[in-house]
Amino acid sequence: MRLTTENFEIVSGGNIYTVKATEYINGSEELRYRVSFNDNPICVFGWNNELNRFAVMHDKRNPDMSNDIETAIGKRLEKIQQMKEAA
Repeated sequence: MRLTTENFEIVSGGNIYTVKATEYINGSEELRYRVSFNDNPICVFGWNNELNRFAVMHDKRNPDMSNDIETAIGKRLEKIQQMKEAA
């Protein structure tokens, strides 16, 4: 799989955030995204069945991120994935 980095902006709380998301397949063959917003440290997003959306795969290294920002990034990642599957 060729790694693809998506660059996009989201708006949350009246602020614009620049997001970089690079997809990859983990050792369990699950789609993940390495995500950084506004040049913060990278966190990992993956599909969360309980939330039925892409969400942060929480661990102690994750940067502080509001629920609004996480949700907005997750929704954009889902749209990106849907477009790739439709292509």
